Amino acid sequence: MEEETLHGLFLRCSNIISRRLGNSASRRRIIALLDERGELTQRELQELLGIQAGSLSELVGRMEEHGVVTRKPDEKDRRRTILSLTETGRKRAAEPRQMGDERLFSALSEEEREQLRGMLQKIIDAHDRWKSRECGK
Repeated sequence: MEEETLHGLFLRCSNIISRRLGNSASRRRIIALLDERGELTQRELQELLGIQAGSLSELVGRMEEHGVVTRKPDEKDRRRTILSLTETGRKRAAEPRQMGDERLFSALSEEEREQLRGMLQKIIDAHDRWKSRECGK
């Protein structure tokens, strides 16, 4: 049997995590990104998620109705919309982190979890450097 690629394994793990958390993957990613970065414009979020503007607008609208995010016009540029988490959203953002260590990664020792955390951060940092060079950001 052929060994699965790292990319394939990562995608399978990502799907397992999404299913076990029992929530929309896109919603969960929006919550995680806003929790990590504080505020984002709707355009920045669209670029990070790689989804169409209309789809994002609809999704964010439902999340706003459920009290998870707020939308407000950017004071510097009224054409832009700033998104941020509500208190409810911040509580939801904490849920997967707590469950992640307790349930999702229970097969790993604490040392293995730290190693995985470090490796994933290296991948993210390398991507950010690449994006900065490619996009001039």
